[in-house]
Amino acid sequence: MADPVSMTESLLLARDQPAQPWHQLSLLVVEGDAPAPAELARLIGQRIAYAPRFRQKLAGAGLQSWVDDRGFKVAGHLRSAALEPGTSIESWLADRLATPLDRLHPLWDATILAGLPGGYWALAVRTHPALIDGADHVHLLHELLDEQPTPIEGDVPEWQPVAEEPTGFGGLLRNLNDPLQALRDAAAGIGGLAEHGVRQVTTVAVPRAVAAVEFALDDLRTVAGLAGCTVHDVIVAMATAGVRGAQVSSDKTLHDPVALIPLAVDDEGVGAIGCLVAPQYVQLPVTTVTAAERLTAVATLTQARIDSDRLVPAAELTGLAGFAAPTIHAVAAATVAAGRPHEVLIANVPGPSGARWLGEQRVRALHAFASTIDDQAITIGVTSLDGRVSFAATAVAPLPTFARDVADELGVLHRGLR
Repeated sequence: MADPVSMTESLLLARDQPAQPWHQLSLLVVEGDAPAPAELARLIGQRIAYAPRFRQKLAGAGLQSWVDDRGFKVAGHLRSAALEPGTSIESWLADRLATPLDRLHPLWDATILAGLPGGYWALAVRTHPALIDGADHVHLLHELLDEQPTPIEGDVPEWQPVAEEPTGFGGLLRNLNDPLQALRDAAAGIGGLAEHGVRQVTTVAVPRAVAAVEFALDDLRTVAGLAGCTVHDVIVAMATAGVRGAQVSSDKTLHDPVALIPLAVDDEGVGAIGCLVAPQYVQLPVTTVTAAERLTAVATLTQARIDSDRLVPAAELTGLAGFAAPTIHAVAAATVAAGRPHEVLIANVPGPSGARWLGEQRVRALHAFASTIDDQAITIGVTSLDGRVSFAATAVAPLPTFARDVADELGVLHRGLR
């Protein structure tokens, strides 16, 4: 039977419009020469069964369903590109974030990007967060990376799509245990969808700019130890400095914006990532004058959630099976459906402490970009991998000083606390 689109998924899908596309872009930076598309397509074909939503498309009108795309081919979602001389990777990424995903096929694509300096290439994977719930549906990248070099060899299993028609409203109810509650939920969900849809409809294209910067994880741990706080607090303080710089660069009056900072909380091990990702809202201390005072303010604001026995320790997240960071980033982005207005999204996802490999090539970084949506002025995806931490920002205004501002915050904290 076709899988009905849930109300949460409907709210997420409604935010994605041609003039204001909403999706995520996971950029893997990989050592060595870029592989042939056919080689990478083989790996995807061997692993995609573990992320079945990546072979499903939307079908039906009104109450839509996820159905197998009978014309699905990995090659149709995989392309190659190279940075043209004079083109920055930031402008290339901004262009990809501004390009809508094809609604006639599964809501993802991947690009092999050659031409990066230093002997690297990149895999840029765009996905809609509605594809991923962290329970039954994980990110494709969750399954592609391994803990050791693994040759890409062997046959691709044959796949037979199920020929299904979208379920109607009755089909939706049959999938639920309580039809009366389902009616109430559906009525509330449809009303919410209409409200959010009207609020979100726009015909004016929203410009986006991106920036990224990396650090050694040990440097953040050192500051956290000296300050008597968590690495998460240091990350949020550094992100706050990036937001402060963005306000200055865009000639905005400095103000303390509300930030959505999703956190992983225990759900007794249910789901592929073993936790839930719940929204947390914090008013960032952007107007606080010094770096030390900003870190103290952040640590105070987050302490209530840190004291909760439901918080999942970072050490547990780094030890999850597979490469869970892209899945958690997608689920974190989906917390926007909670609906509370906010200007900033900060998604901090601790990734594996050791190396990860795409085939036989070592992955050096994951930069997790997320489109801005609703009232967001800037989103910041923070990911650790193999001893490095990436800050990947997307904003509605240029970010000329983001990397410098975030780096300066860490440097000032390190010098001031020693």
